[in-house]
Amino acid sequence: MAEPTTPPREPETTPRQIAEVTPSYHQAVGVAYITEALMQMQATLGELKSDVKHLTAASEKQGKKTDRISHIIFAAGVVLTILLAIGGFLLNKIWDGLVLALKAAGH
Repeated sequence: MAEPTTPPREPETTPRQIAEVTPSYHQAVGVAYITEALMQMQATLGELKSDVKHLTAASEKQGKKTDRISHIIFAAGVVLTILLAIGGFLLNKIWDGLVLALKAAGH
């Protein structure tokens, strides 16, 4: 079997002179525009971070207020239940006393 032949390699060459290209006005304007846009975006992101921190703090304060209100409502419910139980007990005793008084007065 015959071995495949490889083509001979040409020697590597370096260019004798670097090509000179002057930047165009449009490239400079484009770079300035991109730089300005990036700076504005960075400022906007800084404001956004500040606003998010403020909203987080406000949300935590609101959560504490909500917890406090829920505890107050729960305590008011417990107190109302106790007062209703005591009132019911007293009304029951007063009713029993009236029934006995009416029976004694009726005979």
